[in-house]
Amino acid sequence: MKKNRVVRFTAGLVIALLMAGCNGQEERKEEGILAGQDYKEILRIADTQSPTSLDPAQSWDSWYTSRWGITETLFRLDENLEPQPYLVEHYEMIDSTTWKLVLKENITFHNGKALNAEAVKLSWERTKEINARFKELTYIEDMRAEGLTLTVSTTDPVPAFINALAEPITGIIDVTSEEDPAIKPIGTGPFQAVSYEVRTRAEVKKYEKYWGGEPDIDGAIIRIIGDTSTLAMAQQSGEIDVSVSMPSTSLELFSDAERYNVQGVPGSRAQILFLNFEKDAIKEHAVRKALSMIIDKESYAKILNKNASVKATGLYPDFMDFGATEGYAYDMQGAMRILDDAGITDSNGDGVREIAGENISLKLVTYSTKAELPNYANSVASAAKEAGIEILVEVHESVSEHQKSGDFDLMLVSFTMVPTGDPQYFANIAFRTEGSSNYGKYSNSEVDRLIAELETEFDKTRRIEKTKMIQEKILEDAAYIVMGHAKYYYVMNEKVKGLHTNPSEYYLLDAQISIEK
Repeated sequence: MKKNRVVRFTAGLVIALLMAGCNGQEERKEEGILAGQDYKEILRIADTQSPTSLDPAQSWDSWYTSRWGITETLFRLDENLEPQPYLVEHYEMIDSTTWKLVLKENITFHNGKALNAEAVKLSWERTKEINARFKELTYIEDMRAEGLTLTVSTTDPVPAFINALAEPITGIIDVTSEEDPAIKPIGTGPFQAVSYEVRTRAEVKKYEKYWGGEPDIDGAIIRIIGDTSTLAMAQQSGEIDVSVSMPSTSLELFSDAERYNVQGVPGSRAQILFLNFEKDAIKEHAVRKALSMIIDKESYAKILNKNASVKATGLYPDFMDFGATEGYAYDMQGAMRILDDAGITDSNGDGVREIAGENISLKLVTYSTKAELPNYANSVASAAKEAGIEILVEVHESVSEHQKSGDFDLMLVSFTMVPTGDPQYFANIAFRTEGSSNYGKYSNSEVDRLIAELETEFDKTRRIEKTKMIQEKILEDAAYIVMGHAKYYYVMNEKVKGLHTNPSEYYLLDAQISIEK
């Protein structure tokens, strides 16, 4: 029954989009709360993914409130992923564990209240209580607020502290507001939340008293379209002005430069395979190493993903100073020799190798809202079959429950590895034994030690060296498989002006975006 409901919904949406293409602007004016308030310049945005709520303290939801122009951070990453002061006027490192942050004047929340150091303190204290990632990023122990000056003490030296303050999870909201932050968080951004329907749509309207100047557009409607074919049709029909996460398979549809503007920039979003170390077959080093060698990363990037990503050499992106480490090259015959040498063979001739008399059958879970992932997963399964390992692929709308339960052998996800411009971020949450995103329960005491040293190393050259050492240890263990790093694309119609991509994936709506008449 569930499958049939999904099919009927998609078909209905396609018909609606086709009708919208015929009716044009007349059809668009009837949409949403904003239209009922006689707003004229409304930007229509579509994405394949969405937050669980608009509460920036929850999960990864802050990435969306940042993209949608609702919340802002004290620092902002530039096009080179270097943090620049944003809500901060100036800052100073007093000593290795003490930072002084002075806010800009005349910044207000959407409810008109002035932003001050106490508001930042209260917002961060709330987020710290709710989300473990905040602690993993900032290591904040104590804060003292006086006017516009916030003095922060950390439990340990944090060389990447300023980078961390550009991560959307540190975005500021007025926690004293009576509004429900899950629906209407009160931030400082150029747009304020109007409504949110989970996994369906969001609406934002401009904040006229925005500290950076009144936004050019009246607001935006963000629609969540999980089906990537429908996303492409919505952009083609004119129902959507801007598409986020357009799959590589659809980019050729938007090659007409007179109608579309396609903005793409290399980023650190990885197609990464997590291996579950609590599963018997995965505990075998030979199996992990063989899996690392059966994947033709270059073909995946060039052919499967149509050059919308670049192959990974090691773990972190090659274009980063700390990224160029050697991983496993594609070598099917070498992978099979490793399995043979480990005594992992096919004794009964059914085409599947065995461990302790049991066929190696692995469950690989992934999700459909990143179009390349199912293609990658099926190609991995096909390559594994050739090597004598059975992989059963399950494609879901989301794998968040599998991440919590551990119900997988392999999990393929799209994950931004260096969103703050510093390697500490991903090392802390995914490589470290107790990391909040260490879904496969990988643990190596030497890796943990190196990550701990990285946390207190301020010298840039030594940080690069330690990061490479961490990667080398992980690659020796064949603990993670990074297949490639995606390019980040927006597809826009020709009327959208002032919108630019950023490799961090944090930013979308700002006060400078306009719609050409």
